[in-house]
Amino acid sequence: MRTDGGVATMGAEAGAVRADAGAVSVWEVDLAPDDPRAEAAALRLLDDAEHARVARLTDPRKRAALLRSHAAVRVLLAARTGLPAERIAWSAAANGKPAPVADCAWSLSRSGQRALIALTRGPAVGVDLQAEHPHGEPAALALRFFAPAEVAEVATAPGAHARVRRLCRLLARKEAWAKAAGGRLLHVLPHDSRGPAPKWWDGAEYFIADLKPAPGFAAAVAAAGRPPGPVDHHLCDWRDLCAPN
Repeated sequence: MRTDGGVATMGAEAGAVRADAGAVSVWEVDLAPDDPRAEAAALRLLDDAEHARVARLTDPRKRAALLRSHAAVRVLLAARTGLPAERIAWSAAANGKPAPVADCAWSLSRSGQRALIALTRGPAVGVDLQAEHPHGEPAALALRFFAPAEVAEVATAPGAHARVRRLCRLLARKEAWAKAAGGRLLHVLPHDSRGPAPKWWDGAEYFIADLKPAPGFAAAVAAAGRPPGPVDHHLCDWRDLCAPN
């Protein structure tokens, strides 16, 4: 896994992704910094439906996170496909799985003021980001929803915080898997998501990889087919993608 400090050379990186069919690239985007000029540029990229979604949000932090993450997806897809960012169609299939753009499958996840965006030339990809906070008592939740081996992994963690971290890591893996498969999380929850071995869903093979996001978060990426090799994990600020040159 490669971690870069930014995406100043985003065009070159997009070309590298384009050259390797099935390779997966993930951008971890800090959505927190304010920048009026970048905000105005981001607004110009969104379509009418996205503008309406942004307008419906009353929480300014959630509104900014939606705007900035959607604009970032558009910029990355434009670099990947050669299409104008503002003309990319934002559409979804069953269970909210985003439709591919040209030959590029993609996935977006937000948690608080951070986002993960995954791109691949492969047939399907899913990504998930989880803030490490209690969703309830971790061992009890694992017992209710997870596979037996996962229940044991959560229950034997050394301390309350470790149990929360393990629960969130497993939940991120399951969310990413469900997104890649285009299924519902409820259907994936009982299946063991641990380890590097291939996972099967509805007759198709998937791989799942843990990511190393910012402290306080758990993250994972899943893709259809056999593992394509290292997952490129890039760190950037949303302004690196959206600010005018």
